[in-house]
Amino acid sequence: MDNYIFHISLYHLALLAVIFTGIATTALLWYAAKSRGPQNRILALAMFSTVLSAAALFAALQNLYNCPLSPLPGLGPLLFFYVRKITKPNSKLRLKHLLHFVPLILIGIVPGPIGLAPVSILLYLYAIHQQITTHYDRIAFNSGDRHRKEWRWLQWPLLALGVLSILSLLFETAGYISGNSELNRKASYLFVPVSGILMIWLSCRAFFRTYDPPQAAIAYLKPRPQDGIREKGIWLKRSIKLNRYYLDPEISLQALAAKLEMHPNELSRIINTVLKKSFNDLINEYRVAEVCRKIQDPAFDRLTLLGVALESGFNAKTTFNRVFKEMTGKSPAAYKKEQEKERPNYNMGRPAAFPGLLSYQNTARHQAVTKQNRYLMLKNHFKIAWRNLLRNRSYTSINIAGLAIGIAACMLIFLVVQYETSFDNYHTDKDRIYRIVRVTSGPDGVHTGVGTPLPFTQGLKTDFPQLKQVSDIMQSDGSFYIYDETKTGQGAAVKKFKETLAYYTDPEFFHIFKFNWLAGNKKTALTAPNTIVLSKNEADKFFGDWHKAMGRTIRVENNTNMQVTGIFEDPPVNTDIPIKLAMSWTTLVGERGALKNNISDWVSTFGAKHCYIVLPEGLSESRLNKELAAFTKRHTPPPYEKRGTYRLQALKDIHYDPETSVYSGHTFSRQLIAVISLIGLFLLVIACVNFINLATAQAVNRSKEVGVRKVLGSNRRQLVFQFISETFMITLFAILSACMTCVITLPMLNGLLEIRLSALLLISPEVSLFLIAITCGVTLLAGLYPALVLSGFNPTTALRNKVNAGKASGISLRRVLVVTQFCIAQFLVIGTLILIYQMNYFKNKSLGFDKEAVINVPYPGDSTGKAKVNTLVNELNIQPGVNAVSLSTFGPSDDGDWYSDFKFDHSPNPTDFASCLKWADPEFFKLYRMEFVAGGAYPNTDTVTGYVINETLMHKLGITDPKQALGKNIILWNRKNMSAPVVGVVKDFNAGSLRNAIPPVLMGAWKDQYSKLNIKIGPHNVKQTLSGIERLWNKTYPEGIYEYRFLDQTIAGFYKKEQQLSTLYKIFAGIAIFISCLGLYGLVSFMAAQRTKEVGIRKTLGASAAHIVYLFSKEFTLLILVAFIISAPLGYFLMNKWLEDYVYRITIGPGIFLWAILASVAIAWASVGLKAVRAAMANPVKSLRSE
Repeated sequence: MDNYIFHISLYHLALLAVIFTGIATTALLWYAAKSRGPQNRILALAMFSTVLSAAALFAALQNLYNCPLSPLPGLGPLLFFYVRKITKPNSKLRLKHLLHFVPLILIGIVPGPIGLAPVSILLYLYAIHQQITTHYDRIAFNSGDRHRKEWRWLQWPLLALGVLSILSLLFETAGYISGNSELNRKASYLFVPVSGILMIWLSCRAFFRTYDPPQAAIAYLKPRPQDGIREKGIWLKRSIKLNRYYLDPEISLQALAAKLEMHPNELSRIINTVLKKSFNDLINEYRVAEVCRKIQDPAFDRLTLLGVALESGFNAKTTFNRVFKEMTGKSPAAYKKEQEKERPNYNMGRPAAFPGLLSYQNTARHQAVTKQNRYLMLKNHFKIAWRNLLRNRSYTSINIAGLAIGIAACMLIFLVVQYETSFDNYHTDKDRIYRIVRVTSGPDGVHTGVGTPLPFTQGLKTDFPQLKQVSDIMQSDGSFYIYDETKTGQGAAVKKFKETLAYYTDPEFFHIFKFNWLAGNKKTALTAPNTIVLSKNEADKFFGDWHKAMGRTIRVENNTNMQVTGIFEDPPVNTDIPIKLAMSWTTLVGERGALKNNISDWVSTFGAKHCYIVLPEGLSESRLNKELAAFTKRHTPPPYEKRGTYRLQALKDIHYDPETSVYSGHTFSRQLIAVISLIGLFLLVIACVNFINLATAQAVNRSKEVGVRKVLGSNRRQLVFQFISETFMITLFAILSACMTCVITLPMLNGLLEIRLSALLLISPEVSLFLIAITCGVTLLAGLYPALVLSGFNPTTALRNKVNAGKASGISLRRVLVVTQFCIAQFLVIGTLILIYQMNYFKNKSLGFDKEAVINVPYPGDSTGKAKVNTLVNELNIQPGVNAVSLSTFGPSDDGDWYSDFKFDHSPNPTDFASCLKWADPEFFKLYRMEFVAGGAYPNTDTVTGYVINETLMHKLGITDPKQALGKNIILWNRKNMSAPVVGVVKDFNAGSLRNAIPPVLMGAWKDQYSKLNIKIGPHNVKQTLSGIERLWNKTYPEGIYEYRFLDQTIAGFYKKEQQLSTLYKIFAGIAIFISCLGLYGLVSFMAAQRTKEVGIRKTLGASAAHIVYLFSKEFTLLILVAFIISAPLGYFLMNKWLEDYVYRITIGPGIFLWAILASVAIAWASVGLKAVRAAMANPVKSLRSE
């Protein structure tokens, strides 16, 4: 019998707690008191559904069985029927009610692309809310608001469940859009335990709650239909008095009509016709009478006047004072004093508990009421703000759209910056881990690069015994791996995989870096030759289950068997060492290793080999750098010791250094982080500027509102707070819209930048703090100035509609803000255009060879593979659609390089520079159509019999005439078989990225180094040609893995980062232009409001609509030109500095700036033209009517 091991984490313990607590709670509810048995048993079923969901999730996490993780499909209807049983105790469940569960059962069995269970829960929660509201409207209102507040024990957990359902739905939607099933699973991981906790809380409250049903309305015989309206008025007054509806502070005409079971129009007719008053006056009469009764009753002396008012149905102090004085002719305080004087000086009844208004108890009560009043005033502020936003829907929509886009862009940039600055921060000794890098100096300057000689690490251990942790790692890029199931009896298939994230390393590497091991011993797993360790996902890929991987054998490159000796957790995505598998270092340098001949070579360096150390405490970085210089001179043979040295590079700096390579292939400079952070800040600022422009443009329209508020007693502080409240609400909606935009656009951003940002980052503490800061900052930045402008209006001027919102200063500031917006936008446009021009230059520049329709196909590099390659070449040459075939180590322009010095013309000393070595057969020159300036190609031999050099190498050798180079001898590494004459000089071609100058290139024929087929194909029937090439390759190498790549794709990969930045800047520039145009729309709106009468007068005097449009257009066109004058020199200076990093670059001409200004003006005209035309076409009679 196999033993099963449970893997328990804190999350698993939480699930188990939910399961067992839920079972106990279910049992308690099921066997509760008989008086509440039916309703509690429905709740018990709802609780049990959460238990089943938690149990299913726990079983899936423990690999006990797989089940659909549809979150709680029956929870919604069960909660609905539970609330229905509470509100309607006499209702019964019937068979037809089971239809509520049929669709949800189908959802659980056949889940859709997006989980529909959260949607159903939200729908049923809405139905529950409607049910509670209807129930409350039908009951009598007795002695305050107690019965409504009693529902809060149920409403709060249901509200939390609704928020949880919305979050789950957002996660699953994001997972569906991005195609990431991991988000769907994480949505279930969040939903199931939290919903279980909420249900346990709800169940316990229901179990221990003493249910006191609200008192039914006092039945009073309703008037008959044939009765007159007078009888209905008498009936209405008695019903209100008996049921005391007026004590409800939130009573309204519609609510009272619902309680009386009549139409609101009929109720309003009775009040207005019979009682000769409004609804508010009727209710306030009863409330004032109630206040008078309580003031006269000594039992209420313990309450202040405000307390009595609140107990009588009033909800605001100002309303109470005003209404009381209107109906009694006295203030409440004066009325109370009169009543106290009229009382006898003896009191045979119970004395008042709190007789004095100034007693300590009354003071505390007054403070509590004051806090409640402040809460009501705050609520009132937000209620008015909400109504104002609804009243100006277009203004609100534009503001929310502008802020949401700006905040979303800023948030996405924040996520990118947070991601890029988090690389390798999870390692325990991250502050003491360093990589050894090589610093070389030559005629072209000082350069930093990676790679160390093979014996370098052992030399460090010998010369620096204080370095206790030193490790080698070398990437084995492009190797393929085979697992033969037929030999193990586990299956009948041969699995072949190609893995680029494979490395050779030693056991010390896993001590320096933090990896969680699942199986094996990290101290001994890689000590023996031919051993390999795998990541969890890699082991699952090979063997189906990582538990079965230990001890199995994997064949590498079809020539070496490796035994699996360890399994480790996959590293996180934010690492520059994304290791999937690691082979023992002794396999590489041992007796049968590929590099066994280099173990004593202190000259040759391997770019894929990195050396890491942990700097011990007490040894500084600067001190070890000095000692490394002496170490280099001591071990490097002359004359190479003068060409470079080694220094330390901190782990925290590796990701930000684009000059040195990393295994992930993804670096991100600090300069680039600063640039995109600044762009994010700019986008947020112009979004706030846009808000300010629109808000102040609306100031004139709201001047009368401000005047009325000031006349009624509002001070400036209250008005500022009111307008800040509106800004806060707009910002809050913009934040929510921005979060939804981020969830939708995050997959596209990941695809663009080739990063892996999860939507779960949006709920991380860092992002939450960022959103809080954004909310506060935007509210103050965007809302404070408009609030001060609006609240500063003179009430007399405002009521006469004579306000001029800052004609002297406000409009000047608004112009400054618009200019600022367009400065940023046009700078981004100029930068984007220069990027596009530079990218087009990369695409169209001649590289010195023909790159079209050429594919590069690697082939196995073992002896068997090399022996078969000639046969494959012959078969490919007769393949239809194949024009030419060549063998080489690298392509003419490749991301792999081999540099070395040599001795020229029998010189005793090698050259003081390194040349790029490219081994290729003579067909290589014909296939790529390279031009010779002297001589020709070398013979087609297996070994070196002649060399071809490029013009750059010829000039570096001091030769001006290409013919003089022919016949000169070149020897590599002092080996006789590498000595041969120069037989040709080829025209310069770009051997790498256009960022760099053309290097000196040395070419020769050396078959043992060939690893790639260069195949020129015809333009017709490309798909059939590629299929034929694949068929021949698989026939020749059945054990290998076929893959190919077009050469132009390889070359395009050199500029992948520039292409990504170009696309990103296009998006940012578009956002900036869009938000800036919204700001222009605000400016034109302001101008149209300010100059309405001017336009009317001009049209009356004969001005045409075109002339009016010109007046408006002249204003913002001038502002755009001012912005261009500022942004153009700045854009030229900064982008010219950026272009200096490229050897081959464009010249920034006037055409770029002309396109930038024309595009800005055209987009601006298109954005605000409609508003200007509407203002020009307005009827002048209406404009001048108020005069």
